Amino acid sequence: MAVSRLGRRTKVIAGALAVLVCLAALGSYLYLRYVDVARFSAEHGRIAVDAAPTGTLGTVLVTNKGFALYMFAPDGARHVTCTGGCAADWPPLLVQPGQSVAAGPGVRPGLLGTAPNPGGGRVVTYHGWPLYTYLGDADPGHAAGQGADNDGGYWYVMRPSGQIGGN
Repeated sequence: MAVSRLGRRTKVIAGALAVLVCLAALGSYLYLRYVDVARFSAEHGRIAVDAAPTGTLGTVLVTNKGFALYMFAPDGARHVTCTGGCAADWPPLLVQPGQSVAAGPGVRPGLLGTAPNPGGGRVVTYHGWPLYTYLGDADPGHAAGQGADNDGGYWYVMRPSGQIGGN
C-alpha cells in the first residue's frame, strides 16, 4: 500500500514538474518575441537605425523605438559571435527576408550593412560591427549595457560616426 502511494505521488510530482517546465519554456519564448517587437520593428519592410542622445553618453545609434544599439568586442568586423544564451540577453538587430536596412537622420547610410547570423538570417552592421540591443535597457534612452563585461567580452554603444563609444 505504501509503495503504491509513493509511486503515485512520484508520478504526480513528475507531471507537475513537466507542466512547470513547459510553462517556463512558453513564457521564455513569448518574452523573447515581446522583446523583438518592443525594441525594434520593421516599418514598410525596413529596419531603421536612428541616432539619438542617450543619457550621459551623447548621441548614439538607436533602434526605431529609441533603444541603444551595442557592438560586442569579440565580434570583430562582420563576424557575429554572440549566439545562444548571449543572444537571449543581447538580441541582435535582425533583418528578415524581404526587409532592408535604412539610415535615419544623422546615420551614415554608407556605414550600414548586414552580416550572416549563425542562427539564421542576417544581422544589421554599422561600420562592419554587428549591432545588438540589451534586455537590461528598461526604456528607450537608457544604455545600461555600456562597458558591460558579459558573455565573454565587452559591450559598447556605437556612435553615428562609426566610432565605438568609450566607457
